[in-house]
Amino acid sequence: MVDKLFRVAFSGIAKQRLREISDYTARAASPAVSRKVRRGILKEAGKLEKFPASNPPLPGTEDYGYEVRYTKAWSYKIIFRVFNPENVVRVMTIRHDAELDEDVRKDLD
Repeated sequence: MVDKLFRVAFSGIAKQRLREISDYTARAASPAVSRKVRRGILKEAGKLEKFPASNPPLPGTEDYGYEVRYTKAWSYKIIFRVFNPENVVRVMTIRHDAELDEDVRKDLD
């Protein structure tokens, strides 16, 4: 049996957050660490092609009219929504674990 694959697409906010994370880690640590973190985030997001709904719902988003889920890479949450039957996973934002829920929700509104 062939599993259906989902197309993973990044929102503009998610692309911006990935650039910000890369820039920050390059300054705070090194360009090599920045590349490693970026690759890790992209690799984890790529895994959403298969079984994205197996990831947990994002706490605090129960009142949305759709399911918001997340997966993790390093200390970052990759926050996404699954569109069926289009077979699309939309990465909505990427946020550090230490960020406040209110800040995360701003990216989803």
